[in-house]
Parts: sequence; structure tokens; C-alpha cells
Amino acid sequence: MLSSQQLQALSRLSSRAFSQINVETQLQAEQLRLRATITLPAQWFGRYLNLQVSLLPSSQGLQLAELTLGDLSLPAQPVFVALLWLSERYFPELPLKALVSHMSVPQVDQQTLRLQVTAQANVRQTLIKAYQSFSQWQQPQTIGLPIAYYYHKLALLGQQYAGQMEVSLFDYLYPLSFDVALRGQRGSLLVEQQAMIWAVSLFFSEGSLRSLLLKRFSLELPFVPAPSNVRLAGRRDLLLHFSYSAGLRMAAEQGFSASIGEFKELFDSVAGGSGFSFADLAADFTGIQFAQTATSLAKTQAFLQAMRQASAEQDLFPRVDDLSEGLSEQQFLKIYQSSDSALYQQQVFFIRQRIAHLPVFSVANH
Repeated sequence: MLSSQQLQALSRLSSRAFSQINVETQLQAEQLRLRATITLPAQWFGRYLNLQVSLLPSSQGLQLAELTLGDLSLPAQPVFVALLWLSERYFPELPLKALVSHMSVPQVDQQTLRLQVTAQANVRQTLIKAYQSFSQWQQPQTIGLPIAYYYHKLALLGQQYAGQMEVSLFDYLYPLSFDVALRGQRGSLLVEQQAMIWAVSLFFSEGSLRSLLLKRFSLELPFVPAPSNVRLAGRRDLLLHFSYSAGLRMAAEQGFSASIGEFKELFDSVAGGSGFSFADLAADFTGIQFAQTATSLAKTQAFLQAMRQASAEQDLFPRVDDLSEGLSEQQFLKIYQSSDSALYQQQVFFIRQRIAHLPVFSVANH
């Protein structure tokens, strides 16, 4: 079941992840209305394509009530069936027809959409394989990156710090940055930096995300449990936010990973989780900034130079103890209205500026 706020958050996620598409969703008394504006290539006759579709509640599968393409109104259900047929013919790896046959929307009202999926196990497995196949085109090139070297170094540092109650992530990144600089003299500095960031993300990630990254990029690394005593600002959750966002940034464009961080926090606030946290968001943005040091040789060089002069975590990670946390949906809406409000964007700008002025990142930002 998805609430109106969750659907809007998903819309914002899609719009920020894919800059060519702007998506809006609206729950009404009897239907879900979806509008999408697609930016067309420059050589096309028009610049934008407007698409609108309405989804009706039904226990007999997905039912479309309305489909308009620009000013053209089309018979929704027949066109939908035709699209499924085309996808089955030209993209047999993607079992949309099988998935749709197991999907229904039993209830829609102004507050919630209830989606029911009764897909069989083989459909789920086929979907996973299809996702892996279709995502290859945007997969970062990890072949040839010495990720295993830095992963092994992280494991050795974990053993070295095993007897300590608490260790900062800075204590791991500081020696690794010297390895990057030394090995980069004999090869490619940018390649070494990319490998180091991948290794950090994989080493400190947990559960399904780590497994997904390893499988998606065909990396064969020995499983080493992430040390439980590593922290950022004295907190384990901030370390996870940092490492997850760094890995996602390495796998996608910056806007996509940033929106993932924002979406997770917004989703927590409406799904009975820990609530919205600007501290978590700061860790997400800092992880993205860390990954950006591997996007050009100049940024890598600036980062390594700054790390040589760094002395503590405060040079790498911003202060977060004065940021609001644990905001419920009601509290968030009362104070900020939405993530598009001026007050919310002002707070995000404040956090980004705090990160940009950290000694480790300030040189690379100029």
C-alpha cells in the first residue's frame, strides 16, 4: 500500500533520476492519475511530449481508464495491450505481460493506493535477470579496477582496529589515500581513486545493497563482515548512509544518488520509520561528494593533496549535531510543507555549503 505522500516522493525520485522526464501523480476518489512530460531529442519536430494515463481500481488486473498523448485521446486498454504485445516481441527478456497478469489495484482513494501482486517465483526470477540485462548499458566499467587490492587493505585495517571501541572512517581513508597516490604514480591516479571508493562502499555496505553491487558488477571479493566499531560523528547509521550514497554515486549520475538519499529520508517520515533526518541527509550528500572526487583527475589530485594535510574526521565529515532529526510526517509537513519549499531548500543549501567548505573537499570544489 502506498500513500499519496509516498507516490509523490516516487514521482520526485523518477523526475530527478531521469532529467528528460518530469512525472506527477495524483490520487483521486476512484483513480490514480499520472502525468508525464518527456523531453524529446533536438531533431524531433516538437520539444516535449505530454502523456497522461488514469488507473482504475480492479481485481481483474490493471485497468486503464484514459490515455492521452499530447492532444490525442487513445483507447486506453487496447493500446495498453498492444504495448505489452510489442514489449513481449521485441524485449523477450522483460516479462511485462506476465507481471501485469499477476498485478491488480483493488483499492484507490484520495489517500492511498493498494497494489496487489501475486507473481509466481519464476516471474520474479525472470524480472531480476531482465533488470540485470537492461541495466548493463549504464553499468560503470569496473573491469581492470584494482578494487580487490583496496578491499584487502580495508580488511587488514579492520583487523588492526579490532580491539578499539570506536574508530572513525577517517582512520581508514587516510592511509588508503596514500596508497592511491603511490600506486597512481605507476599507473592511473583516477583509476586508483575509483577503485578505492568502490572498495570502501562495498566493504562498509551491508545486506542486499552489497550483494546487488557485487552481482551487478561481477565482482568476486571474499566476504569480510564490516567492522562494527567504525563510525562517523560517533554513529553507525551515518557511516552506512555515507558508504551507500558513495556506491550509488559511482553507479549512477549525481542527481540520481542525491534523490535516493532525499527519497529515503522522506519515505522514512511517512512509513513509520525513524522519521526524517537532516543528519542522515548530510551523510548522504557527503558520500556523494566523496564519490565525486573520482570523476576527474583534477578532483582526485585535489582530494589526495587535502588528505595529506588532514588530521581528523572534522576535515572530512560535517557537523551534524545541530541538524533536525526524527521528524514525523506531520511535523515535516507543518514545518517544511514539502521538499520543494523554500525553507527546505534553504536547509539543504546550508548542509551542502557546510560540506563544500570541509578542508578535504573545498579545494576540489574550486
